Parts: sequence; structure tokens; C-alpha cells
Amino acid sequence: AQRGIAAHGRSGLNVWVPVRDESAVVNGLRSRGWWVAAGARFRVASGPGVRITTADLEVADAPRLASDFAAALTDSPDTYGD
Repeated sequence: AQRGIAAHGRSGLNVWVPVRDESAVVNGLRSRGWWVAAGARFRVASGPGVRITTADLEVADAPRLASDFAAALTDSPDTYGD
């Protein structure tokens, strides 16, 4: 939220972030060392998004993930939400 990225999740194990271009965001995060999943196989009625599993995410690593996510969106400015 501090970086203007809306995300939501019900289980606490996964977070869903709506984006326009799943591939661009996934590739941007992977190039920064994060493994996330394009949302196509997880969604039924929602638009494109990225699924981030947070079950093993250390609290200390969360700010870096948020910064890297914001940077991945900046790399391809037309990729974030609607």
C-alpha cells in the first residue's frame, strides 16, 4: 500500500495483485530474484494478476519485495491494474 500497489488475499498464504500484463511483471520480478506466478491458471472471473505466495516470506524481506514489485511495474508502466 505504501508504494501504491493494491493487493488482496484471503488465506494469508497468497496475495493477488491485479496487473495489465502478467508476463511483464512476472519477468521483471524474476529478473530481481523473486519467483511469482502469472495469475492465468488461478483465476476464474477476475482480470489478469500476479499471485505471490507469502507463506515463506520473511518479514524482513517484504520491503524489498514491495520495492522490486514497484520497480517491475515502472519497467513496463502499462502493466498495473485498472
